[in-house]
Amino acid sequence: MEITDNINLLKKYIQPLVFDYTEYPTKAHWDESLQSIDYKEALKDWLSNSDGSNSMFYVHTPFCEQLCYFCLCSKEITKDYQKVKDYLYNVLFKEIDMLVDVFKEIGKKPKFKEIYFGGGSPTYYKKPEFLALKDKMKDLINFENIETWTVEIDPRRVDVDKLKFYHSMGVNRLSFGIQDFNLGVQQEINRIQPPQLVEELLTEEIRSLFPAINFDLLIGLPAQTVETIEETIDHVSRIKPTQLQTMYMHYKPNTRRYMTNMVRNQALPDFYDRRAIFHRARNLLIKSGYKQAGFESYALPNDELSEAMEEKKAYYNSLGTQVGEANNFIAVGSSAHGSFGDYYFQNYYERNLYTDAIKSGDFPIYRGLKLNKEDKLRRDIIKTIRTYFKISFKDYDNQCINSFVDHFENEINLLKQVEQDGLLIMNEDGFELTEIGYHLSPHICEIFDTYNDRDVFNKNIKIEPLNFSQMSVGK
Repeated sequence: MEITDNINLLKKYIQPLVFDYTEYPTKAHWDESLQSIDYKEALKDWLSNSDGSNSMFYVHTPFCEQLCYFCLCSKEITKDYQKVKDYLYNVLFKEIDMLVDVFKEIGKKPKFKEIYFGGGSPTYYKKPEFLALKDKMKDLINFENIETWTVEIDPRRVDVDKLKFYHSMGVNRLSFGIQDFNLGVQQEINRIQPPQLVEELLTEEIRSLFPAINFDLLIGLPAQTVETIEETIDHVSRIKPTQLQTMYMHYKPNTRRYMTNMVRNQALPDFYDRRAIFHRARNLLIKSGYKQAGFESYALPNDELSEAMEEKKAYYNSLGTQVGEANNFIAVGSSAHGSFGDYYFQNYYERNLYTDAIKSGDFPIYRGLKLNKEDKLRRDIIKTIRTYFKISFKDYDNQCINSFVDHFENEINLLKQVEQDGLLIMNEDGFELTEIGYHLSPHICEIFDTYNDRDVFNKNIKIEPLNFSQMSVGK
């Protein structure tokens, strides 16, 4: 039985918003009263109780030259490079200087192992600005200890020479914003980039310089169908990136009004079509040799991500399923959010608020949260479900007052109802999602989310009893 075979099952588990759980608790529940001083105290508390290892430095660049209609990122569309330089030299550098000062006060700084440049479009930086940013980061980072440095790539804005330059700077992982290779879909989202463009960039020499190359794909785009996703996956299988993220597109015209441009010609794929497209992409990727790495990620068998999955070290976060070497984020730039120790913090989205805060000597904190013991327990469970599709009760017994089953009595009762629909198989030791349940893993994660009181599924829709002897697990 396939996920698309039972329309009532899909109707039962449909919600207007399905949480990604890149963080738990989700950002809607973070505290907007937190300020610069709270961020400083959180850094001090974290580094006083840990060695700051397994850390990543994330840099957000909020500029693009052209608007993509699907994009939910915080960005400004401009062709004025002076704005980019002003942001870098006069604002972002000051935020980095402020971090350096705080770590000097503490007498300790994180042991950074990874760097990630996201956006917006970090490929907007010309070589002098990229080099200046690296020099500025030397005040924070010992580059000899960096194992992975990722730059998000807009293939329309780079050439082979620029990719070689990134390598000379120490970058060893590229993440390409592909979204979809079908021309009709690209026209609807205002992002034309034929597969030949990407193929010409990924020469044998470039592949030898970058051991990890990721493609981001989006599911649920306008004009996207099961047939068009087959075309996209065919190109992907031929180009062969080492890693892939196949994320559902979130449509939020209330906060990004330009997204309505995507429905100017036709409606977006509905909830059934989205599932069918996602399901087809998954099957084709596995058939072409990729191994699944969590709910929406894939990797070639010899890639580091596949190895991390085998060793149970992979970790799911806002960047997708990662190898798990850096679970603490220190983030700079407008809208950037960090996660370290027991804390979450996010900078202002609005560039004027972000800039004004920094120029007044304050960290530009918009919101944050200190996780309690229960938050951390549930976060671990949710991320494990999304990554490995199974839970062993004994792994969490020592974090519960009595036992997992006692601690999560209400959740267990809901899981039993989900089991009747064939989404998971339970026993006295734990539970594992079935092949069908894997597709609805975010919904199953929501069972453990105490911050939302909505029903996980529509109790009025009845599903025919399933033959559990014929069910297969998700991995």
